[in-house]
Amino acid sequence: MKRGRQRPALTLGASVRAHWLPFLTGILYLGALLYAPQRALRALTSGGTLLLSVALIIVAVIGLIGLLQVWISKDAVARLLGTDSGWMALLLSAFCGMILIGPPYLIFPLLQAIRKAGARWAVITTVLSTYAVKLQMIPLESSFLGWRFSLARSLLTVALAIPLGLLIEALMEKTPRTAVKAE
Repeated sequence: MKRGRQRPALTLGASVRAHWLPFLTGILYLGALLYAPQRALRALTSGGTLLLSVALIIVAVIGLIGLLQVWISKDAVARLLGTDSGWMALLLSAFCGMILIGPPYLIFPLLQAIRKAGARWAVITTVLSTYAVKLQMIPLESSFLGWRFSLARSLLTVALAIPLGLLIEALMEKTPRTAVKAE
């Protein structure tokens, strides 16, 4: 039987650096269990309940991302959203960001998959910037904060999203490729 390429074993320090947040959370829970066990158990129960409530959604979105990666070729993503895509890709990403719904913990993996498929940084940044403008929420926002504020905020956000995307893209292009995990 042919064996695949084996990964080098991680040292404890490298493993902690790679997974620092779960390690820090575990240490904080251990400290909380020693200091105030009842409150720590309440926090653990609350966190577990929250995890179970979002786990099904996360699994569904990750499954959807897998399907998109198989159905949409990297060539198509690179052609439509890549470095040679031009202004239409930026305008499309601005529109998509405005109609995109869902929590950030679902949007970020989706954008990472699109980035890995060949989308340029300006597209990713423009989607994230206009994600703050939700077209379907403007009537609700205006009922609380007024039409003038809601429209001014939305228009300025959209107007600045593409220049911000181009600026971020210029900064990311100067970043050494080894420092960018999405590459």
